[in-house]
Amino acid sequence: MAERLVICGGVTGVPGARNVLEMDVNAPEGTPQKVNLRLGDLCARMVQDVPAVLADLLEVASYVYCADQFTRRGRDGMRSMGAEWRRQFRFIIPVRRPDLWNRRDVIEALCETLGFLSEDAYALEFVEHGSPATGLQPYLDLGHSADRGFVPDEVMLFSGGLDSFAGAVDSLIGNGRKVALVSHRGSSMVTSRQSALLIALRNRTRASQLFHVYVSVNKGQEEAVEFTQRTRSFLFASLGLVVAHLFGQRTIRFYENGVVSINLPLAEHVLGARATRTTHPHVLADFTSLFSLLLGEAVLVENPYLWLTKSDVVGVIAKHGCADLIAETFSCTRVREATKRKRHCGVCSQCLDRHFGILGAGLGEYESAEAYSVDLFKGERKPGTDVVMAESYVLNAMKLAGMSEQGFFSTFGQAFRVLPYLPGPPDEAAAKIYDLLRRHGQTVARVVDWELGNNASLTHTLGLPDTSLLMLLKSTSMRSMETVDPAEVEPPASEQAAADVSRRSANGLFFAVDEEKERILFRGGVELAGAGFKLLRALVADFAADVTAGLPHEEHRLIKSDALAERLGIEEPTLRKRVVRTRNAIEKQFLDKLDVQIADDAVIQNVNWRGYRLNPYLLQIQPGQLGDIGSD
Repeated sequence: MAERLVICGGVTGVPGARNVLEMDVNAPEGTPQKVNLRLGDLCARMVQDVPAVLADLLEVASYVYCADQFTRRGRDGMRSMGAEWRRQFRFIIPVRRPDLWNRRDVIEALCETLGFLSEDAYALEFVEHGSPATGLQPYLDLGHSADRGFVPDEVMLFSGGLDSFAGAVDSLIGNGRKVALVSHRGSSMVTSRQSALLIALRNRTRASQLFHVYVSVNKGQEEAVEFTQRTRSFLFASLGLVVAHLFGQRTIRFYENGVVSINLPLAEHVLGARATRTTHPHVLADFTSLFSLLLGEAVLVENPYLWLTKSDVVGVIAKHGCADLIAETFSCTRVREATKRKRHCGVCSQCLDRHFGILGAGLGEYESAEAYSVDLFKGERKPGTDVVMAESYVLNAMKLAGMSEQGFFSTFGQAFRVLPYLPGPPDEAAAKIYDLLRRHGQTVARVVDWELGNNASLTHTLGLPDTSLLMLLKSTSMRSMETVDPAEVEPPASEQAAADVSRRSANGLFFAVDEEKERILFRGGVELAGAGFKLLRALVADFAADVTAGLPHEEHRLIKSDALAERLGIEEPTLRKRVVRTRNAIEKQFLDKLDVQIADDAVIQNVNWRGYRLNPYLLQIQPGQLGDIGSD
């Protein structure tokens, strides 16, 4: 789509601009461009010493979040989930510290963070704030302010979902810690759920254990047009950083199960920005690096539940005597529908994960079937997306339950791209990812087997809708879909070695350089010429040298953006645009020609803003060998 220019804070002087969105946190109440930012349970004394950069950060995050809501993505169809799904933003934002925000490392870090989080392209320009508000005081909702001399042991983000609630229960009740909970209030229904859980937690802990802060952000009275809201995580984390700084803490914790956090495509059409990246290890590493740059000191954003499944998380709640509060939590991604119906939708990926997780933990008695608009096994699902979602979720989980480790990584090569952002040796982290996803699959398979066993007779299925999950599981078409482990049909190692001259893992993409015709070739007729060829060609020499030297993947060299731009004879802003366009072109061709969705960094990788490189898991061969590779 065309670039969306977002002019913030009353900035003027952009004549002739098109596709413009204007927003201002300092606009008078009732004006169309007013961004309403409110912080609750903080008093003026607490925030008077907040650095200007943190006030800037919260405003920047609010502008990004609102622009996300008021800029529609492309169509919803599978074929449009490449370039049409991604948006291009250019922000002009007034800040108190333009010297810091305009530093190249800060801008690159911010663009990379937002780009991976939302899968959109960002360009940001920061200007001197003409009349900045004093710190955060103008945004305080003093109606519920509190100043209790509270000093927490931990600062965590609290959404009111099962995972964040489990984290709060674990810390407050399981470990007796003092905790500052930080929330984003996005709807009245979610707010009421959060409030009920907070009251319950206060009733079960000491009065001095719990402190709660919230942020609410909206743009006037206008109706949002986009509801994926992937940048909400950035707003959420930014508030967490502000609160952590107030209390002298340097660690911010998101609690979310690792299956959702690592976010492999378990349901094949939940791809890209449509699958949450809230706590993806890459995102948390991005937040860590960006926040550390802004404050000039080490900050850590982490997920303590990275190696837990949803059932594990639910088990934590029960372990500490809070199973009766499971029904008070909220997990549905379709908040607008749930607000109207006062129930979970029952068909989105989060609802499926939640329901299977609760049943897998043996705690189904603590949440009635009426909590969902569509019953998990017997409810009627709309043909199309809802049916495909349920089928894909279950079938992929059942495949995972029986996969060998080799078969897992042959199928889910994306798992390798998570490794640079995980603690510990890569081999150990890879084994943990496999174990995590296998346990998830086994849990789902166990729940399915139990349900099928209890509904084996004809009388149990009479009258059920054809699109109910139980009938889909019993149908001939679904039962005939084989779950063959790819390791069983993978070519022998000798054949792979003959095609892979670099002797590396066969989990990456094969490519070849056609120097004569100036093309980069991939299998299936995917190719790059022109500017895309020049960009990849500029990275190939270092890539090939690192492969020849036998360097581990994580040690492959990175080329600084200024050096790469000089190598190509272009400016750095042009380089960034070329990278985005090349990535989009590659992904679109793979989708159009091979019906394969690849990650945005599958070919060109940017690691922690230290520069660019070809993805170390790529496999370079000769052009004549591509025809021997075949398709997946």
